[in-house]
Amino acid sequence: MSQEKELAFSIIQIGDSGVGKTSIFRRYVYNTFEDNTVSTIGLQFSFKDVTLDNNITLKLKLLDTAGQEKYRSLSKSFFRNAHAALFVFALNRMETFQHITEWVELFKENHDRVDKIPKYLIGNKSDLIKSREVDQKLIDDLENQLGFKYFPTSALNNYNIDALFKDIANTLYQAYKDDKNDKGQKSLI
Repeated sequence: MSQEKELAFSIIQIGDSGVGKTSIFRRYVYNTFEDNTVSTIGLQFSFKDVTLDNNITLKLKLLDTAGQEKYRSLSKSFFRNAHAALFVFALNRMETFQHITEWVELFKENHDRVDKIPKYLIGNKSDLIKSREVDQKLIDDLENQLGFKYFPTSALNNYNIDALFKDIANTLYQAYKDDKNDKGQKSLI
């Protein structure tokens, strides 16, 4: 199957500072992990090509937003063009989980097609079992309330990172195909 144009999708990560957003992207793009990462200032982005099982290649633009309050207004400007959103919290820090609903509301206020894009709830730092503060029942309740797909991850030991992005890529491509077939046009791109 030949492609008429390159299929490119923007994926944005949203969440408090220190939850491991940068580490998740670094693990996925470069397969590396750094113990001491510096907080993101404003926005950082990376690109990764991913080939699906049907040999279609997607270009993923990965947007890593700053979690600090002082950068929220800057981050909001990047919300509106996202094709998928990852809401990330740290399993070992309850306050980051409690802030997820605030991040979701902020995202909804700044994205025109929020109901049409895939959204994920990411519990990072699953390797920190002994210091875990967020109970699975709370996660299940929030997942059901929001209607997001949940993925526990660990950027440190590469747990579930590839599976997460494979799911995102397949979901984005399927939505693209459905939009194209249903409407004769692409509403995601």
